[in-house]
Amino acid sequence: MEENSTRWLALREAGRRILVEENLTIIVPSDHVEIWHRLILNMADSMPQRLQFPLIKEGIFSISNGEGELFSFDSHEPSEMASLWLPNEFPHFLDEVLQMCSELLLAGYPGCSGCGYREDETQWDETAHRNRLKNSAE
Repeated sequence: MEENSTRWLALREAGRRILVEENLTIIVPSDHVEIWHRLILNMADSMPQRLQFPLIKEGIFSISNGEGELFSFDSHEPSEMASLWLPNEFPHFLDEVLQMCSELLLAGYPGCSGCGYREDETQWDETAHRNRLKNSAE
């Protein structure tokens, strides 16, 4: 996957959200539970100031916080702009987002300069992301 491609940028944003959002519940298939628990342990090692970590459950993949789903995997564009749209063309999302989370943690996220900390970079633009997805599909 090419750095700064539409897919890479979306996975990077997904990783950021998983690492910093509060009250997350991450539901993963049973064969992925152990590796997601390892991510939580890595988060605890890398972010000792954090007191609450995502809850991992077994089931059909989804990631939500108290306000709703963080990501939409539907092939049709969701109406909710707070949800990062990752359509079905992201077949290896589970493995790729884990890798992105690990890369961000190794870089020192969320306190590293230039790796996505919101004070260093512009806010995620979901409208621009969706437009890139639509234009790349045509």
